[in-house]
Amino acid sequence: MEEGQPLAQHAKTKMLEKDEEEWDSTSYDITKLSSWMALTMRKGSALENYGIWINVWRAFVIALFIAPVTYYVPYADEIDSARLLRLGSFLTVFVGFLLGFFMTSSMTRWYGCTCAFMELLDAVRKMQMQMTALGVAKELRDTLNRYGLLSAWLLNLYLHLHAVKNPGDGKGEVVNVNDKEHIDALWKQLDEIRPDIVSPDEKKILMRYSESYALIWTWVASLIGRMARNGDIPPMASPTYGRILDIVQQAYGSIRGARAPFLIKVPFVYIHTLSILVHVNTLLNAVVFGIQLGLTTPYLIHNVRELERWRLTEVHVPDTCADLFVAFCLNLVTPMLYMTLLDASTCMAQPFTFRDAKIPLQRFIKALEKDLKAAESLADEPPTWEKPMYKQTK
Repeated sequence: MEEGQPLAQHAKTKMLEKDEEEWDSTSYDITKLSSWMALTMRKGSALENYGIWINVWRAFVIALFIAPVTYYVPYADEIDSARLLRLGSFLTVFVGFLLGFFMTSSMTRWYGCTCAFMELLDAVRKMQMQMTALGVAKELRDTLNRYGLLSAWLLNLYLHLHAVKNPGDGKGEVVNVNDKEHIDALWKQLDEIRPDIVSPDEKKILMRYSESYALIWTWVASLIGRMARNGDIPPMASPTYGRILDIVQQAYGSIRGARAPFLIKVPFVYIHTLSILVHVNTLLNAVVFGIQLGLTTPYLIHNVRELERWRLTEVHVPDTCADLFVAFCLNLVTPMLYMTLLDASTCMAQPFTFRDAKIPLQRFIKALEKDLKAAESLADEPPTWEKPMYKQTK
């Protein structure tokens, strides 16, 4: 640990690296989800959030409190239980519709961010392919590849710098990722993961800027222009030069798309209103179930005693138990599922804030590094022809 670095920040860095290696939200056995084994899976699922279970227990306690109150209220037996069920289901249907819309929007943002980052990596591959086809010198190809990888690594660390392990645990914080402390922490992580990807002079220049992962492509564009001037690639007026610059523009645009979920969050007024509706629905259904329980339980106990005493055959005990079970499912289980949907949608809307839905960017970058090395090896040893060379040396 460097001198002057806070111990908490160092521990946070180590925790982030460990989580990045151990957990991948997209690597799972999908065949298990079609069986009942899905009910026992907790790691990485919304059921791992203890806040959901706490709210479920609160709703159950409220129902147990309302039940005896209902029993001792005068004329409580005059309450129509069928109307109570309709009251609980009214808001449930409306909240379910809003949650479905929010989950669709969140998945769209998640996939859009993933595809944008993959486009950035594809731009690095395309740049290498163009340079290989033109027979550019190896040191220039390596420089372009290194800049592309450096941009991807910096963007990955920038987005995941403040990822938290558990959504809803109250430990989240709003931080300024552009201040000097967090910029230093970002470069500290890069030195630990890929110390040879940037030179000291380059690092000194890039550390002045918070969005260095995007500004690196300015260097790439400048280097491309210098190569065209020196005759390493076709001149600026040629279509080939335009296609190469299109790759640079594609990379820059993909960076903007990849960081959109981090910079642009869902408006607070929308997500707060939706959260209020979900919790009000849970509270209302807990009250309805408590009233139903208070009305049904004494009647059920009385009829069971009469049945044991007189062996009556016309007591509707099974129907009463069935009504109570239906009320339990509609008024307690369904609101819990809605809270689970809200939690899962929130995680997917912010994949760089919550660990349970984070995008495995580091795995993608490592795969890119392997692809670049394999392509470089194949380009150096063509099977039956000589390597291309655009620039004619004397």
